[in-house]
Amino acid sequence: MGDFNDDPTSISIHKYLVQDDFYNPMESIFDSEKTGSLKYNGKWNLFDQIIFSKNFLEKNHDSFSFYYAALFNKKLMKFYRAKFKGNPFRTYIGRWYQGGFSDHFPVYAFLKKEA
Repeated sequence: MGDFNDDPTSISIHKYLVQDDFYNPMESIFDSEKTGSLKYNGKWNLFDQIIFSKNFLEKNHDSFSFYYAALFNKKLMKFYRAKFKGNPFRTYIGRWYQGGFSDHFPVYAFLKKEA
């Protein structure tokens, strides 16, 4: 889990990191035209990812399993006007304090336990 500085579809993630034993739910969330965890030069990126061992896909009554993953990109986390509208509400832009949260939206995942 973390900021990988690459998208889920980048070769470094898709081909070399997430192989037979791993699952990356962020790949199905990512759309460079519509959404991501950060925006750079007008293009969305999803550098923030949670990658699971495929063991978490197995439903087992004794342990937790993967349920779903998502971006936390609610309205309060976004710039709401001008050039940066829809982007993460940053704490700083350059050296100018904005009072925001981060230059990335957080990602999260839910696990569930079978009854």
